[in-house]
Amino acid sequence: MRAETYAVANLAALNLIEAVSAAYYVTDKDAAARHEFRAREMLRKIAFALGYEISPKERQEVPEDRPFQGLRLVSERNGE
Repeated sequence: MRAETYAVANLAALNLIEAVSAAYYVTDKDAAARHEFRAREMLRKIAFALGYEISPKERQEVPEDRPFQGLRLVSERNGE
C-alpha cells in the first residue's frame, strides 16, 4: 500500500470512528443525520482510496426492520 493511500485511509477511518460515535450519542435527529452523512462520506473515501466504490443497496436486499437503505461495496474486480 502506498503511503498516500495509507494516509487517506487512516485519516478517513479516524474520522469515521468519530462520526459514528457522535451519531450514536447525539439526541437531536438533525445532528445525528449530519454525523451519519459524514460517516458515509468517510466510508466512500476509504473505499475510493482502496480502489472500490460505494453504491446504495437495492431496497429488497435490506431487511424490513432497518430504517435506512444500506451500502454495497462494488468494484470492477468483482466481475473477474
